[in-house]
Amino acid sequence: MWRWENQDQIVIWIWIGIGLFFLTTLLITLLVINYLKSIKRNKKKVSQLVRNTQKEYLENMLLLQEQDRERLAEELHDNIISQLNLIRLNLNEKKPEELSRDLKRSMQLIRELSHNLTPPDLNEIDLANLLEDYLEQINKNIEVIFHAITIGIPISNLVKLNLFRIVQELVTNILKHAEATRIEVSLRISLNYLMLTIEDNGRGFIIGNQSGGIGLRNIKSRAQKIKINYKLKTQPEKGTKFIACMAIQ
Repeated sequence: MWRWENQDQIVIWIWIGIGLFFLTTLLITLLVINYLKSIKRNKKKVSQLVRNTQKEYLENMLLLQEQDRERLAEELHDNIISQLNLIRLNLNEKKPEELSRDLKRSMQLIRELSHNLTPPDLNEIDLANLLEDYLEQINKNIEVIFHAITIGIPISNLVKLNLFRIVQELVTNILKHAEATRIEVSLRISLNYLMLTIEDNGRGFIIGNQSGGIGLRNIKSRAQKIKINYKLKTQPEKGTKFIACMAIQ
């Protein structure tokens, strides 16, 4: 009798084991299904994020291209075309040496514009030398003081190009609007960060009145593109100071 009851208990435990096995299998199956669904959802999110990032990058590129076109048109109209029109109007009144001087000035403007649009090969020049070469040309029209402290940390071509364009925008605005007599540019590159400052002694402006300018919009777009933080400090008749800083990875 005892052996029969013992056999019944064994059967019960076997059924309990089978039930636990099926419950465990069901739980694992549900967890796997949820995990696979989670992976699928995450893939969709990542895919959407990539599409949004690509779209944002394309929009920024198109915006920068459009702003560069506007700046080129403005430079051609305000400087080169105006200079050539003056030469044409005074063609019969000026002496040959005066006409030659005016033509040389126009040619210099064209060379500067060409250099601004196509900087040197970024693979063959570091950022400090790139800025120094550009500022040497500007030094013919205004006093330029350039300081550079670097330790040879490699800077990507993307960062070089956009910082170079930012400096161009700022210098162009200074020459056109600031009525300054001096520009001071400082570049500092350490192991952990890059800092760029540009300061002039011009008449300054109220930032709220200039927020929609092409130059400032271009600077903002380029700064966002390379993830650099910047601040513009200015007051009427007290000059303007631009400070930018970014971490070096």
